[in-house]
Amino acid sequence: MTLKTLENLILDSDNEMVWELFHENSKLSFTDPHPVYRLWPSEESIAAGMAMLRRVKRYDDYPKIALRQKWPAARVSLDDVLSRRQTARSFGPDAIELHQLAKVLWMSYGVNRDNKGTVFPRPLRTVPSGGALYPLELYIYALRVKHLKTGLYHYDPEGHSLDVLRQRDETRQVARCMVQQDLVESAAAVIFITAIFARSTFKYGDRGYRFILLEAGHLAQNANLAAQGMGLATTNIGGYADRLVDRYLDLDGLNESTVYVLLIGEAVSGETR
Repeated sequence: MTLKTLENLILDSDNEMVWELFHENSKLSFTDPHPVYRLWPSEESIAAGMAMLRRVKRYDDYPKIALRQKWPAARVSLDDVLSRRQTARSFGPDAIELHQLAKVLWMSYGVNRDNKGTVFPRPLRTVPSGGALYPLELYIYALRVKHLKTGLYHYDPEGHSLDVLRQRDETRQVARCMVQQDLVESAAAVIFITAIFARSTFKYGDRGYRFILLEAGHLAQNANLAAQGMGLATTNIGGYADRLVDRYLDLDGLNESTVYVLLIGEAVSGETR
């Protein structure tokens, strides 16, 4: 494709892209009506809507693994972590510690304030969230995590624990969902970031979808910095077959779907970009 034809594609109104439609439709205006409600809702009505939606996806019938509330401090300062942040091209063969995984999970999406005594009925987390609605969920496929059997887990941020969904080797099934299959197989853990869209869109409509994607980025960066501060390596993954991943996680792909994937493992010197 030449530059001229690319310009024509961009400028030709008959070739309107889906992202353009979404971006236009999700813009905020002080003159347009509320995107969801007939009248602009009060804080009390929003709080009532929040109370009707679960704060965390529940797996009450599944075993739980409590995670440590204490973990080692970062090896380097935040300044150094940010200046050295890298994306891993491969991972070492050694397992990571369970408390390292616990720290990454808490630092990325854990509860850091209870928010009691306010009108909004949700504890607050370590990332900014539109309306403090926290629409994301975390699933972890553990390949090589000490004291954790290979298998699929769900993170409960309010209990700082793991729900044990399946403890069996499904590495090939997970890898087949990804573009970079070898990289996935070499990781110590795969973190799937999913979104329950109604938690945000019930209040913000289409703009809530924007907020969800922004929040996933906040979460992933927190996870990157927490992991690399402990000397671990990370890779953010956008190249995955959405329907295959959602099917693997038993998601319907509409009300809840995967929006981002993160790999964590042992760092290998020189294998970054």
